[in-house]
Amino acid sequence: MKGLLPRWFGLAALLLVTLLAIWVLNASTAGKRAQGCPQGCALRTTRRPGPLRVMSFNVLHGFPSFENLGDRLELAAAEVLRQDADLVLLQEVPWTRQVRDGAELLAKRTGFNYLYLRAQGNRWAILFEDGVAILSRFPLKEPAVVELKPREGFFVPRVALSAIAETPWGDLSLFVTHVAGSDDQINRGQIAALREFVAFRTDGPGIVAGDFNAGPDTPQIESLTKIWIDTYRAVNPQEIGLTCCIDDLHAGPSEPLEERIDYNFLLPGGGMHVVSAQLILDQPFPFAGNWLWASDHVGILVRLEFP
Repeated sequence: MKGLLPRWFGLAALLLVTLLAIWVLNASTAGKRAQGCPQGCALRTTRRPGPLRVMSFNVLHGFPSFENLGDRLELAAAEVLRQDADLVLLQEVPWTRQVRDGAELLAKRTGFNYLYLRAQGNRWAILFEDGVAILSRFPLKEPAVVELKPREGFFVPRVALSAIAETPWGDLSLFVTHVAGSDDQINRGQIAALREFVAFRTDGPGIVAGDFNAGPDTPQIESLTKIWIDTYRAVNPQEIGLTCCIDDLHAGPSEPLEERIDYNFLLPGGGMHVVSAQLILDQPFPFAGNWLWASDHVGILVRLEFP
């Protein structure tokens, strides 16, 4: 009996260490496949006439306080409906105990199909994660995912999500990403990896949107604009188009933006051209006697015309 006790304690300790190691390794992992409802869930199939409307937006999860997260997601959903967007490419889409599945919530509020890919965290291990998502009025098919390397840190993976939207004008490739911003070399490497992923997935028309965490005058963004069309700059050549960052979500309308790090690129092909591109969610909303911004970023809405 005396000999059994140390053995049981040893086995229990080994089991505990193994479980702890499994928890640590899964506390923040990139998703291996997209989840959601890519077809058959869209309720809003009718649309206002006009060009294809594509919206991109970093919704800001706000970990760990998740400041006004539920209210801000509702503001984002309302803007999708107000603009009657056809496709929505989102970053920092959260899963939290407060709002549960943010991608599903936004899809239900807007009546769209959707795909979601975890970037960081893990809802099962730490009750939080965030990722990128595609909402679509049209059916989505052929989802593909990639983790962008090099990693920013062991617990900070970054990803890109791709799918094809079956629009009335034909198939359109979609890509959404959120690139690392803490180190310029890592940022360059991840954008290069994204470029390879896009080239591998399509040689036709498409949209690549997201938070690139790099300004328009950086070498990595300049390299992209040599092969992709910066939709906002294409139709607003004299405007800076700042998209980030709001330091205080309850600041008033005079709160200044500081950087341009969010882009909505058009992949040339198929004769598509940019009709217009504008900033949206670029003003705070009245809220409980104060103000509330939908995010620390503003969104971009692009209108594209097919031949």
